Amino acid sequence: MGYSDFANIFSEQKKHKSVETFAAEHGIDLAELKATTTAVLKESGKLPAIKHVNAFFNLGRPLPLFSTKNYVEEIELSLGNEQAE
Repeated sequence: MGYSDFANIFSEQKKHKSVETFAAEHGIDLAELKATTTAVLKESGKLPAIKHVNAFFNLGRPLPLFSTKNYVEEIELSLGNEQAE
C-alpha cells in the first residue's frame, strides 16, 4: 500500500483544504512554493516533493496528505502537459 492508496482511504471521510488555502492562511508565497516544489519534483520525485511542501510551511505538523498529494500531482500534470506540447 503506497501513500496514494493511504490518501484515498481517508479522502472519502472529509474534505481537506487545498495547499493554496493553507498558503493564504499562513502568508506563504505561492509562486515560490510552486517553483521550489517543481524543482524538487523534477530532481527527486513525488514523495520528496510532498515532504518539501510540508517543510516549506514549517508548521511543526504536516499538512493533510491528501492536500499535499493533490498539489504535487497538479504540478506533475502541468509538467506533463508542457512536455507534450
